Amino acid sequence: MKFKSLLLASALGFVSFSANALTEITIYDQNLALLKKSNDVYLSNGVNEVVFDEVAKTAKPESVVIYGDNVKVLEQNFDYQGINYVNLLKANVGRFVKTLRTGDRDFVNALLVAVDGVNPILKFEHGIESKFDGQVVFDEIPLGLNNNPVLKAKIETAQSNTSIINLAYMANGFDWSANYVAKVLDDKKIKFLGRVALNNNSGSSYENVSVNLVAGDVNVVKEQMPRLVRSFSAVADVSNGVDSSVIATAQSLNGFYLYTLPFRTELVNGQMKMVSFVDEKEVGYVKNNVLNSSLRFGLNGDEFKNEHPLMNYSIKNVKEDGLGMPLPKGKISFYDNDKNGNLQFVGEDNIENTAEGEVIELQLGKNFDVFANGVVKNVKKISERKYKKNPTDRCVTVENMYVYDVVYDITNSGKYAVDFVLKQPLYNDAEVIRESIKGEKLKEGSYQWNLNVKPEEKISLEVGIQAHLDVKDCM
Repeated sequence: MKFKSLLLASALGFVSFSANALTEITIYDQNLALLKKSNDVYLSNGVNEVVFDEVAKTAKPESVVIYGDNVKVLEQNFDYQGINYVNLLKANVGRFVKTLRTGDRDFVNALLVAVDGVNPILKFEHGIESKFDGQVVFDEIPLGLNNNPVLKAKIETAQSNTSIINLAYMANGFDWSANYVAKVLDDKKIKFLGRVALNNNSGSSYENVSVNLVAGDVNVVKEQMPRLVRSFSAVADVSNGVDSSVIATAQSLNGFYLYTLPFRTELVNGQMKMVSFVDEKEVGYVKNNVLNSSLRFGLNGDEFKNEHPLMNYSIKNVKEDGLGMPLPKGKISFYDNDKNGNLQFVGEDNIENTAEGEVIELQLGKNFDVFANGVVKNVKKISERKYKKNPTDRCVTVENMYVYDVVYDITNSGKYAVDFVLKQPLYNDAEVIRESIKGEKLKEGSYQWNLNVKPEEKISLEVGIQAHLDVKDCM
């Protein structure tokens, strides 16, 4: 393909933008990439037509920018004439081609006069056939047809010299994602490893390219990729091997983060490439078993039975705990050793884009051994007040104040002590007026008790909750 492109350029008097130009690809985590190429090109005084081959098949033509010193871009034409039967027919109109009728073994030469849809119109010695029963065979791929799009630009310069020409454009079909692995070391530390997966499904392969990765949700306009030839003017195989090199420290980029691979690499079409992102680090964590009570406080009692708490892991993204770096969103998988020392998978969750200093909250499933029951055992009205919102209102509002006697039973049937967090949402400006175990009110309008439940222990928590309930009495 490269050789053919050079021949085409030479035959038409074009200047070729070498396929060996230095290439840099910046990949966004949303099926998008910025491709940049730079190369020395000799331009003659006046208008030159430069051919840029090896443009990604999924390139977005409207995003193309060509620039350089002391040059002026007059026009850009993005041509995509793929190699298929109809395009091969059209490219050979007026030429002799080989034909093979269905059931025959010998080829017969014929002049390809025209193309009607997908049907060739052929001139044989016996006459012209418009409904040929057979196939046309081609000796070679005509110049001008290409698997990849071809970008041509008319560039004007005031003097003949070698200029650095730069090409930049956006393309779909590139993506990357972060994946994390956590190995539990003990009840306070995990071993933390981060890797990135680079995907190239653009239809084009690249060698010896530098790669950047951008973390963050960059706004882009959704649109359908053009499939036909488009002209415009402008002025301006799967591999799961892991490379052991760790990506350099991220740099801030206008509200996003930019990561740079520390080596040049290849991005083969259809390949997934894994690169180490965060080296194995010992990171601190806190594990809690969290249960959000479903009890509600109305005219009647309420209860829940045999609710198992979520196992919640909290990781502070700070240097003191072993991290302290911007972490792009991705999936994290947790592993632990069983009593025989064998590694076992114990759950996974997703990490959102996490800035330095943020807390990562992960839920790995429900604790099998720990369960709780909750019941409103008694409802007592302690006061009643009637009032009208305005004199003309037909309805009287009755404000009732109730006290609810609540009992929570937490059972640990396992062999290890657990930290248990019970959260009770407080509706209708409810307040906890008594409790057998001290808790605390949270800013989001709920109440929380932090309990340590020993192996094979059952804890009963008795609570009094006061809340008002308004009803309307309309005449």
